[in-house]
Amino acid sequence: MSNSGKSLLAFSSFMIIGFLVFCPALRIGILGDFAGDLYESQKNWFNFAAYQWNFYVPAMAIYSTLYKTFHLSPLPYHVVHLSLIFINAWLIYLLAQELKFEAWQGWVAGFLALFNAPAFEAYYWLSTIPKALVTGFGLAALIFLSRFRQTHAAIWAWGYLGLVAIGMSLESTGLILPLLGLCLDTYYQPWRGLGKDKLPLLSGLRLHFWSFGLAGIFLLIRHWLGIKPYVVTLPLAKKFFTLDRTIYNTFFHWLPEGFIFIIKDITAVSIILTLILFIILVWAWNAKQGSDRRRFVTLLLLWVGACLPHTIGANFQSRYLYFPGVFAALVLGDLTGTLRLRFFARKSGWLFISLIIGGYIATDCYALRRSLSYYLEATRIYDAGIQTIKSKLPKVPDGTRLVLIDFPDSIRRPRRSLPDQPEGYPILVYRNALPSHLLLLYDNPNLNVNLVKLSHPNDDDNPDPLGTLASPEQLAELLAAPHTLAWRYLPGNPENFVLVREP
Repeated sequence: MSNSGKSLLAFSSFMIIGFLVFCPALRIGILGDFAGDLYESQKNWFNFAAYQWNFYVPAMAIYSTLYKTFHLSPLPYHVVHLSLIFINAWLIYLLAQELKFEAWQGWVAGFLALFNAPAFEAYYWLSTIPKALVTGFGLAALIFLSRFRQTHAAIWAWGYLGLVAIGMSLESTGLILPLLGLCLDTYYQPWRGLGKDKLPLLSGLRLHFWSFGLAGIFLLIRHWLGIKPYVVTLPLAKKFFTLDRTIYNTFFHWLPEGFIFIIKDITAVSIILTLILFIILVWAWNAKQGSDRRRFVTLLLLWVGACLPHTIGANFQSRYLYFPGVFAALVLGDLTGTLRLRFFARKSGWLFISLIIGGYIATDCYALRRSLSYYLEATRIYDAGIQTIKSKLPKVPDGTRLVLIDFPDSIRRPRRSLPDQPEGYPILVYRNALPSHLLLLYDNPNLNVNLVKLSHPNDDDNPDPLGTLASPEQLAELLAAPHTLAWRYLPGNPENFVLVREP
């Protein structure tokens, strides 16, 4: 079979298997920030102060195009989003071929990039569309860079610079792309040892001078536009812990969470898994020689480099693990090749390798299905609230005021507590979504939406209600205004949205 045929087969396989695993996710609704993203895309794209840390013009253009096409139907958005995930797995396969992996290793890396349970938020939350796009542009840029070095055709160099520029403009994570290109190009690529070859115009560090120059110009433009960098102030030790936790989670996938439930001490789990990972990586480095060792070290550099954006600027969140996770998939693909050559050269070795990869994929699919159940629960709550309001208020007369009481910001799942997450992981429900969704639904800018939370004890089923804290007296005063409707969310099984004030 030709290389193009193999590539098409890989792409088709990732799409089909990915769809079979993720098709239940097509039932997830528009949760969390996404309604706000769609609403902002219908306004001024150049209000940079409102967008805070990202240059959101390309993302706003994408959201606006999607909204004008699909409106508030979540299914097409999920199809687009998951298609990007499938394409990124295929790009990992192509990059593995560029890095001279054996064909089966490229398949392994692609499937491990396709299923990465610790990054579940990136699969189910539509606001991560820019992150999936940045990952794709970054992988394509590295492929272009590799082909430029092999062919010396300038079109690949210009393509590399263009993809890096687009990646940087989509999301702040893209600012790391020039560094990843430099790591790949200056350490692994064998062209530097070929002194007899005449180098093209764009060669060596000159290309990276331009890529880093683009990053510098982009940072200056961001500063001039008033876009502030997003940095969560954390102690240095906490940042190192975030880096370490990101590395072992993207390598071991679902295993750390299973360990936490058994050991119930995240510090002990971190020490154990970090030690195991260190031993594995040192063994692999020692087992390799020459270009294989250079490639392995380069992949480690790409992996760690991809961990840096959120380690430096943010904290540990599930969605941040997707970007470094695709490079961890390449490291794992390389390691399986080393295992086969050193210990399992016979046919029985294929069985052992298959069990390892099958274990990864099986546990990932289990964990992804479990987290999917939480998102479907959040969707049920979200859709029930929207439908309740819509059934009572099919149209909105001018001057209508909606008072929404104790509507949930998020639900905490699983309810069983973890040492570092005493209330479980937050699955966003209405955060940054509800007023925007209603304004889009009714297409009436004169609709007034007030979010209020009553002063009541924290509830396990509604740990952080949205809105301004109000006493019963303040709420009564708010409800006394004319043309006011009010609903209150009552958690339970099932949840209920109770109409407490009609106009």
